[in-house]
Amino acid sequence: MKNISTYKYAVHLMPTIAAGTFSLNCAYYGIPCIGNKDVDTQNICHPELSVDVNDVEGALKLAAKLRDDADFYKKCAIGSHFLYNKHYTEEVWKIKMEKML
Repeated sequence: MKNISTYKYAVHLMPTIAAGTFSLNCAYYGIPCIGNKDVDTQNICHPELSVDVNDVEGALKLAAKLRDDADFYKKCAIGSHFLYNKHYTEEVWKIKMEKML
C-alpha cells in the first residue's frame, strides 16, 4: 500500500479475475486505474477506465487521456476515491453485514 500510494496512474489488465485488490487499493488513494471490466472492484471504482481484458488499444487511449486531459484525470481520481468510500469502507461493510445477519 505504501508503494502504490506514490503513483499517479495504474494499469492492471490481468486476464484472470481474482480478489480485485489492486484496483481497490488504487481507489483508496484516488489513483485512476485502467483495468479489466470483468473485475467487480474495477467496474465499481473505476467505471470510466474499465476495458475488455485484451483491449490494449482502448487502454492506451485512456492512458493518453488521463495524461493529457487534467479534467478527466481529476474526475477519475476523485470519482474512484468517492466510489471506494461509498462501497468499501468499514462502515459500509458493517451495515451490509448487519443486514445479512
